[in-house]
Amino acid sequence: MSPRTHTFVCPECRRSIEVDDEMRATLIETGCVVCGAPITEGDIGEPQTA
Repeated sequence: MSPRTHTFVCPECRRSIEVDDEMRATLIETGCVVCGAPITEGDIGEPQTA
């Protein structure tokens, strides 16, 4: 089974990256890794199979 990925799009800097479930949780806790903006679950897309 392939890992699930999510598409994250920062609401501030508009940076888009694919993240796994673990990184998704980290982003929600700590914010965007590029600009530090707070992240909500709505900023991260539904899971997709890689």
